Amino acid sequence: MSKFRKRQLWLAVHRWLGLTAGLVFSLIGLTGSVLVFDHAIDEWLNPQLLLTDGTGTRLPLQQIIESAERYTGEPALSLSKPRIDNGVFEVWFQAGSEEDPKFAQVLVDPYSGEAKGRRVWGEYLMTYLYRLHFRLLGGEIGGVFVGLVGLLVIVSLLSGIYLWWPLWRNSLRAAFSIRRNKRNYDIHKTFGIVSSLLLIVLTFTGIYMEFPMVFRSILELASPMTDHPEGLVSTTNSNVAASAKSLTADEALAIASREFPDAKFDHLHPPEGNNGVYEVAFRQAGEVQQSYGRSQVFLDQYSGQIIEVRQPSDFTSSDAFAAWQFPLHNGEAFGLLGRWLVCVSGLLPTALFVTGVIMVQRRKSKPVKRSRENEKLAA
Repeated sequence: MSKFRKRQLWLAVHRWLGLTAGLVFSLIGLTGSVLVFDHAIDEWLNPQLLLTDGTGTRLPLQQIIESAERYTGEPALSLSKPRIDNGVFEVWFQAGSEEDPKFAQVLVDPYSGEAKGRRVWGEYLMTYLYRLHFRLLGGEIGGVFVGLVGLLVIVSLLSGIYLWWPLWRNSLRAAFSIRRNKRNYDIHKTFGIVSSLLLIVLTFTGIYMEFPMVFRSILELASPMTDHPEGLVSTTNSNVAASAKSLTADEALAIASREFPDAKFDHLHPPEGNNGVYEVAFRQAGEVQQSYGRSQVFLDQYSGQIIEVRQPSDFTSSDAFAAWQFPLHNGEAFGLLGRWLVCVSGLLPTALFVTGVIMVQRRKSKPVKRSRENEKLAA
C-alpha cells in the first residue's frame, strides 16, 4: 500500500472514530472534569450536611460511630475522617437489598456528635455524575461499553499522532501554528497533539478501572497481586467473645497508630460480629493516593493483638502498578497541579469533537459549492 493510500485509510479511521467514540469521550471528559473536584463541589452545594461551624476538640470516634448507628438503627461498616478542617465524619452503612446492594453515608458533626443527615451513594448529584462518568448509568454493561469506547479512543488518538507526524518532520511551524484562514483545523491539530499523551494516559487508566480482572490476569504474569485479607478473626474463643468487651474504636486506633506513628489516620472498619477484627487505615507521607490511606493494620477486637499489617512499601510491582491507576486518572498523584491539569484536559475531548465535526461539515459542503459554481458557469 502506498503512503498516500495508507494516510487516507488512517484519516478515515480517525474521522469516523472521532465522530462516534469521540461523542462518548466528550461526555466522559466533561463529567471527569467536574469529578476531579467532586468533594469540594459537594461541600459547596451541601454545606448544611458536609460542613460544621463547631470548634474545639473532636469527639471520640466511638461516640461518632454510636451516634450514626442510633440514627440508622444499623451497625456501621466504616468511618472516614473529615476531609477538611471544618468537614464532618462519614459513617457508612449497608443499604438497598441483597439483589440490589447499596451503601449509605451518615454525616456526623465531629464536635457535637449530631447526625446531620443520611445519603445513599449514587442517588445524590456528585455520585450520579460518577455513575454517568464510569458506566453511563448502565451498570456492568455500561462499564463494558465505556471500556470498549476507551480502546477506540486510544486508536483514534494514535491515528491522530500518525497523521500529524509528517507536519513535524516538515517544519515546527506547520506542526504547531494556528493560522487565521485554517483556524479550526489548526486548533484541532495543535490541541490534539499537545494533549495526546495525557489523554492516552487518562484513557488507559479509565480502561484499567473498567476491566480490572483482565489486567490482573496480565499483571500476575509479572508478579502476584495481593488480595484484601479475608477470613481474619479475633482470636478470643467465640464462647467467651459473647461476654467479652470489645475495644472501642479509639482504643483500636491508639494501638494501630504504634505501627505508623508518623502517618495520618484515614478510615476505620469496626469488627463485624463477635469474631470480626478492626481494620484501621492510615496514609503515610509519600503514598501516591492522597484521598485514600493504604497503610492498614488489622487487630483483634478484644486483645488488641496485631494480626496483620499492610503498607505500600510491601507492594509487589503489580500492586504498585494498580495503586497508581486511580491517582493518575484524577491527577492527585501530582497534587493540586495534577488535578487542575486533568480538570482542564477533560474539556479537550469536547473541543476536539466540535472542531472535528466542523471539519467534516466543511468537507461535505465543498462538493456542493463546486457544483453550484459549475452550474453558474454553464448558465
